[in-house]
Amino acid sequence: MNREDLPERDEIVDLYYRDKFVARAIYNRDSATVKILTLKREEIDRDFFYRRIKRAIEYRERVLGFKNTYRMIYAEGDYLPCVVLDRYNDIGSMQVSSRVMERFAPVIYECVEELAGIDTLYMQGAKKGNRVKPRIFGDRSKVETVIEEGRGRFKVNVKGHKTGFFLDQRDNRIDIERYVREGDRVLDVCCYTGGFAVHCGVMGAEVWGIDISRKALEVAEENMRLNNIEKYPLIHGNAFDVLRELIEEGESFDIVVLDPPSFTRTSRDVKNALRAYNTLNYLALKLSKRMLVTCSCSHHIDRETFKSTVVSSSLRARKEIKQIGGYRTQSPDHVITMANRDLEYLKCLFFAVD
Repeated sequence: MNREDLPERDEIVDLYYRDKFVARAIYNRDSATVKILTLKREEIDRDFFYRRIKRAIEYRERVLGFKNTYRMIYAEGDYLPCVVLDRYNDIGSMQVSSRVMERFAPVIYECVEELAGIDTLYMQGAKKGNRVKPRIFGDRSKVETVIEEGRGRFKVNVKGHKTGFFLDQRDNRIDIERYVREGDRVLDVCCYTGGFAVHCGVMGAEVWGIDISRKALEVAEENMRLNNIEKYPLIHGNAFDVLRELIEEGESFDIVVLDPPSFTRTSRDVKNALRAYNTLNYLALKLSKRMLVTCSCSHHIDRETFKSTVVSSSLRARKEIKQIGGYRTQSPDHVITMANRDLEYLKCLFFAVD
């Protein structure tokens, strides 16, 4: 396809190479790439979406054994580019990054309602300023529910940040429970609605949370009460500033968890992002007595580069660290296909601290 052949709006296009059909793809006029939908010359209709979504659900439920709450559709990982859909009991939260998929949203809702019993589907754009308008399909009054994750329970409102809750850290949050001792002091940095903190709190720890979002902290407080956690100081502020203040005040914690937002939007931001990760981990290690859990959700930074940055932070903080287990990544419902390694973005490392 030549540039002059491209449509004036977001559309499904046929791709050819030397006059031979190659694929049907989504063309987004604001993007430099096209997203492959199918290598077959098939109709993109309800049956197409039904088959793809059915296959995605079967993988989560039959192979992974997930129930009630999971990432149902993960874009190219489920061969449905520009669509991310999370299930929270009978409520769905969907992000779309294409006007093409926005037009198919009613069809997607019909499919998930029939296949998974989703009563409400909340749709929004994937980024701020996105041309996709928020919309609710089904029961408009049902946007909030309570989910279970390991020993923890969490309130989820799908009209909140992103898809309402970060399911990608599920396995890592559950795994931290084995390292928490009753009476521990745990600091959850960039805690959002208290994911790691709740899992530590239900094991008998005193949990502290830091986040720059007051709304997130309000929900975190509700989640603490929901799980009968009594000691949970929550601090509103910039993580870097708050950590420095805690160091000056002589505070220390048995476990420190770092789960910051991505510091990179493009590959051009990597240098500044690594500097931020280095400083954040340095401050966390100064506060940690026994363990550090540190994460990066930027796909622009690979595993080894991130690990090397943390090692550099440990030398700077004059702390010895030992890696506990192997590399941890996103929960398996956030599918990583061997044909598209870019789908792997989350890096999570557990370290013992001396």
